[in-house]
Amino acid sequence: MSENKRELLPEQQSAAHELSKHVSVTAGPGSGKTTVLVERFLHILRTHKLNIDQIVAITFTNRAANEMRERLRDELNSILQATSTTERPQWLKYKRTLDGAVITTIHGFCVRLLREFPVEARVDPQFVLLDEHRTAMLLDAVVEEVLSEFISGGHLDVSRLTLGVGRARLADGLAQLYREVRGKGLSLEQLALTTASSHTAEEQLDELLEELDSAMDSFLSVPRTTPAARSNRQRVVDEWPSVRQLLSKVPAHEQLADYCQAVENFREDFRPQARSPIADHVHALDALVWDKELLGQVPQLCLDVFARGYALEMINVLTRIDDRFKEEKQKISALDFDDLELRTLALLEQPAMLSRTAERYRFFLVDEFQDTNAVQKQLLERLVLSQKRNSVNLFIVGDPKQSIYGFRGADVTVFQNMTELMVEAGGVRKPLLQNFRSQPSLIHFFNYLFERLFQPEEDAPSSDKSVLRTLGYVDHESSEPKREQDDVGPLVEFLVSTKSPEHSYEARNERDLRELDAQQLAIRINSLLAENPQLKYNDIALLFRAMTQVQTYEIAFRHANIPYQTVLGRGFYERDEISDLIQLLRFLDNRTDEIALAAVLRSPLCGISDNGL
Repeated sequence: MSENKRELLPEQQSAAHELSKHVSVTAGPGSGKTTVLVERFLHILRTHKLNIDQIVAITFTNRAANEMRERLRDELNSILQATSTTERPQWLKYKRTLDGAVITTIHGFCVRLLREFPVEARVDPQFVLLDEHRTAMLLDAVVEEVLSEFISGGHLDVSRLTLGVGRARLADGLAQLYREVRGKGLSLEQLALTTASSHTAEEQLDELLEELDSAMDSFLSVPRTTPAARSNRQRVVDEWPSVRQLLSKVPAHEQLADYCQAVENFREDFRPQARSPIADHVHALDALVWDKELLGQVPQLCLDVFARGYALEMINVLTRIDDRFKEEKQKISALDFDDLELRTLALLEQPAMLSRTAERYRFFLVDEFQDTNAVQKQLLERLVLSQKRNSVNLFIVGDPKQSIYGFRGADVTVFQNMTELMVEAGGVRKPLLQNFRSQPSLIHFFNYLFERLFQPEEDAPSSDKSVLRTLGYVDHESSEPKREQDDVGPLVEFLVSTKSPEHSYEARNERDLRELDAQQLAIRINSLLAENPQLKYNDIALLFRAMTQVQTYEIAFRHANIPYQTVLGRGFYERDEISDLIQLLRFLDNRTDEIALAAVLRSPLCGISDNGL
């Protein structure tokens, strides 16, 4: 008697049972993707008789990994109850070894490889893994230290930026930029070389000067028949040499304002009077030369030159941050999540290590691939696609429309690019379109909405889908409802702010509009409860794209007497009083943290002024 297989839809079975090719599955919410993942895992065991630890299942969170393991355990128990005597020992072995199955996050898999091959990876086998909070604290401290070092060392570009944007914003920006550079696997050395060799703005300024010389020759060739026209021409002729000399070199930072003003004055002097007899003759030349086409480009090109200088200095700062950050982590034998990915990537550059992993791991199953970053994609490319054709099999599942972790380095184009690589390697793409979870009317609404949202704009740079995908465009595939429609009221409601004569939309800024939105939302929530006595406040949830402006809604709810609970709201930690307490705790934890001490002394807790400090 064979094991009792679960009923799968044809599209689910096709995705789960195709083991001879790489498979990329696009699966929307409620499509049964976890069922497909579990069935594929079991089908590999059923058909290939591998050891259970030769299959790698990668999930986005540890919780998802634990849930998948328990789903497999339940399925193995069901199989054992329905399995014949001859097959039973094999399934018992799988059940006993399930706890050793490689079902983990991408970082958990990296930890596994690095601890197993510490010599080859050049890491301490007992390394400490820093969580996101400890990594952020250590990086913030390093950034502050390096900023102080550059400012006290007389680096003018860093000092100017500090004065221009403020030290706190500059420090935050540097930390964020450093995280993005590492998260994308970029080399600071290569960035420095690329930036240093880029002279586009200077070259454009030289070309612009040649065009202006030619335009001036054309201007002088126009005959002047009146005294006013001749006077106007002479004024331009007199001023042009000094303006040309001015344009021949990029001004110093402190001279930029005067430089731009001199250029603008020359443009104004050149423009002929409206009643001038030559106005018609030079109108086209005026528009071409002295408006945005030529002279109007000068200030921006100068800024571009300055930007390259700032960029080079910022790369120097980032390089120093990188060195110090590595030193601090080495002191405590620690790695952060980016280190795990980059060290594992370096480990797999060794042909011998790549060969050993290919012999050990035969199948990779990756969930939530839309939330994968560029370095993680490179890891999987090396583990799977660099091997002999189909000697290692890759199965990925994701939904580009659900990619919400861009702030962590996730890149929706990674999913699409990996799918194309898999297809080029002989793989197939299989969508799961049927939705078992959502109300049919909701599905129809979202199909209608996303069909339009995911269409390229009329002025898109290309109609080629492969080109559009590199620009972030996502293919839309409509879901098909599989559950019955419940007898409920309207499932989608638009709350539209109405404009009043005294507060037109044009006069409102973004903050005013958000406050109005929050107030109207509070009014609507209270009216919903008044209309439906069975409804409670805790039946209502608000989802935000970002938590940066959540305080606006909290204020509106307090004014409307609406009880609420903010779940993991970043706005809470950005409040001044909370920030002050965090700085106090940092100082109590580390009495040498002068930055935290200064923040506490400036706060209302102590009330010391900047001059007092």
